[in-house]
Amino acid sequence: MGKMNSELLQAIGAVNGAASPLTYREATGDRSVTLDRYEKEVLQGFYSGMDFPRRGGAGDSQVNEEFQFYIHEYNDFENSTLRSLPIVYPKREGNELRLYFNTLSGFTIDTSAYKRITGAGKDVHWYIFRNAEDGFPHIGMADSEYLTGYPLQLRADPLTGEPDDTLYQAALQNVLAGEKVVLKSLGYLRNEQVAATAIQAAEFRCEADPDHKTFTSAATGKPYMEGHHLIPISYQGEFEHSIDIKENIVALCPNCHRLLHHGTNDEKEEILLKLWLDRKEALFQKGIKIDLKTFLGYYMV
Repeated sequence: MGKMNSELLQAIGAVNGAASPLTYREATGDRSVTLDRYEKEVLQGFYSGMDFPRRGGAGDSQVNEEFQFYIHEYNDFENSTLRSLPIVYPKREGNELRLYFNTLSGFTIDTSAYKRITGAGKDVHWYIFRNAEDGFPHIGMADSEYLTGYPLQLRADPLTGEPDDTLYQAALQNVLAGEKVVLKSLGYLRNEQVAATAIQAAEFRCEADPDHKTFTSAATGKPYMEGHHLIPISYQGEFEHSIDIKENIVALCPNCHRLLHHGTNDEKEEILLKLWLDRKEALFQKGIKIDLKTFLGYYMV
């Protein structure tokens, strides 16, 4: 697998990460894994000098080989326990770096489990990633199906039909900066260029309140704004015409955008009424015809 892709990193909240297939010999014989260049890159985020102990020299039995890791159970990115594992250079010379299994730590797999998983047509992987908020690396084991499908397991946002809106917003910033972006959507397709046009038309100001201040986007050099489908894209099936149109996308500061997704009904309604009054005529002209009660019902929980 090599480096974790951006979608998986985003889903688990990691800065960087890597994963490698676990061979039968590693799982049942060596009881350890050799780190490749990408896995070492993750460790370097914590140990820049990579000065782990080296075996094979006189007196090396006195060297502390235990280092702390957040260890995850099999097929579980959500939960972890901080425990210690041996990590060493196993030879007198060279850059081979090995991380050893430890039954008590939970970073291990027995022969029967390995055979059962691989017998079902799945490859066993071990992984390592760095979370910017934690002081130690995260490691664990997972099968290939879990690793590739994990982003799909996140709970979908009811307003977007997507597991996470963050990737869409990141792609939108790149489009605003003039870069070409190809983003695979997990639900209804959304065109970032359409949202970019809407934000440009709003002159990079929050349409809930133009006086709202936000930070400067590194991608555009403009005030950071996010694109929000006023009629949520997850309701596309109720309309004959596309609702992924400029008239249905409003520019919002991050705070107002998060409020519409996660705020209370009373807080949402105040903003929604303003945006509805501003956009209802333009939506009607595009064949998007709904009443206020139906519109508010999309947001109220």
